Amino acid sequence: MPTDQDEADALFGGGPAAPAPPAAPSAPSSPFAPRGGADHRKETRVRANWQARVLLPGDRIVALNVYDLSESGIGLVTETGIPAHTVLPIALAMPGLDDPKKIVSISGSIRTTHMTVRGLVIHCGAAWVQIASDQRDLVDQWVRRLRK
Repeated sequence: MPTDQDEADALFGGGPAAPAPPAAPSAPSSPFAPRGGADHRKETRVRANWQARVLLPGDRIVALNVYDLSESGIGLVTETGIPAHTVLPIALAMPGLDDPKKIVSISGSIRTTHMTVRGLVIHCGAAWVQIASDQRDLVDQWVRRLRK
C-alpha cells in the first residue's frame, strides 16, 4: 500500500525531503515581500517555507520554494526562470495539519502572474487555476492556521 511519502516521491521525483516547518506569520519585511503591483491577491498572505515543483513545457521540472500563500494564490521563489502569464501544473509538499512531519502531496495548476528578479532569485506570484476540493480545503486550513 503506498504511503504519503511514496506519493510525494512520485510527484517530486526524488527521495524523502521533508519541508521546513511553516514560518510564523509576520509583517512583510523581506525583499520578496508582496508589495501589490502585478499580484492582485486581496486575501491576507501567510508565510510558508515548503517545497514545490512546476512542470514547464517540454517536460522540464523546476524546483521552487513556497514563500507565501493565500486562498487565491501562492508566492514562489526559484533560481530558475519560469514563464509569466502561463498555466502550469504544480505539486507541493505540504506538512500535515495534525503531524507537520507527515508530507501531504498537493497538486493542481496555477497561472503565473508576475516575476520579480531579486539578486540571484526570482519571486513568482501565481493564482490557483485548478486544485481538488479536498486539497483546496487543506490549503485554506493552513492559511487560517498561519494567520493566527
